[in-house]
Amino acid sequence: MTARRGAAALRLVAWYLLTALACAFLTVRLTARGSSVSVPPLAGLDVKQVRHALAAQGLELAIAGEEWSDAAPAGCVLVQSPPAGARVKKGRRVKLTLSKGSEILAMPQLKDLKMEDSEFLLRQLGLEISSLAVVPSGAPRRQVLAQSPLPAARVARGSAVQLLLSDGPAPAAFAVPRVTGLPTREALARLRDAGLRIAEVAYETATAAVDGTVLAQDPPGGSSAMAGEETRLRAARTGASGGLVRYAAFTFTVPTGPARRVRTLIVDEGGSREIGNEMEEGDSVLRFATQVQGEAVVQFFIGGTLVEERRL
Repeated sequence: MTARRGAAALRLVAWYLLTALACAFLTVRLTARGSSVSVPPLAGLDVKQVRHALAAQGLELAIAGEEWSDAAPAGCVLVQSPPAGARVKKGRRVKLTLSKGSEILAMPQLKDLKMEDSEFLLRQLGLEISSLAVVPSGAPRRQVLAQSPLPAARVARGSAVQLLLSDGPAPAAFAVPRVTGLPTREALARLRDAGLRIAEVAYETATAAVDGTVLAQDPPGGSSAMAGEETRLRAARTGASGGLVRYAAFTFTVPTGPARRVRTLIVDEGGSREIGNEMEEGDSVLRFATQVQGEAVVQFFIGGTLVEERRL
């Protein structure tokens, strides 16, 4: 009798345990099902709309990357993971790939824009300038005159663009001043005032002319020239000193500005020779002491242009 009661008690305890385990399992299943949500469809939405839709479901946003695509405007969703309709726990991150926009776009109108504005606009669109050409025109300098591809043409991002820019109005031509027969100093001043660049003053023996008188000029006086063109002179050297050898000391102050190449040339009765050719800082003072023969001049060139000639 006692054994029967013990077996019955064990069966009762086992039944209670099984019932408790079953209830616990069902509770966990129901709880888990109650905390899961359905992932909303996000394709085509922008980030602001996506945040709102995910927040409503208790989900979080994670941007996985961006791709060029015609399927959605720039900044809108192309792909989502997990996909729409999937059941996930609240708090789960939904990974998104956003569109960077179409790789094919319409070429903008650049005519009449400044070069800097055109460059900025093209860079924003993923295009780049491959070449520039400059021509004189009545338009302001660096204004776009023409472009290739043409406006509204369909082009791929990364395409190269060619621009034609204005260099401003062409300088007016003028008549070269006649300086033959003038003293070299006066001739140089007149040519510089006219806007010409002195490239050379060569001296040659001419006993019939006054020392330092201009014998010839190139281009000749009265011919047409543009501002900045080179001009060359030939001047007389009489040799009246008899070729006496002597020493001359002198200085030259480099004009204010960035470092430039300064070339120093001595022209005397023995010929011409270079005594300096270096990069020099602006405002620096160059000092020279050299031997010269007879009548002599020193010439200072900056960037290939004669800026000063001085008798020694």
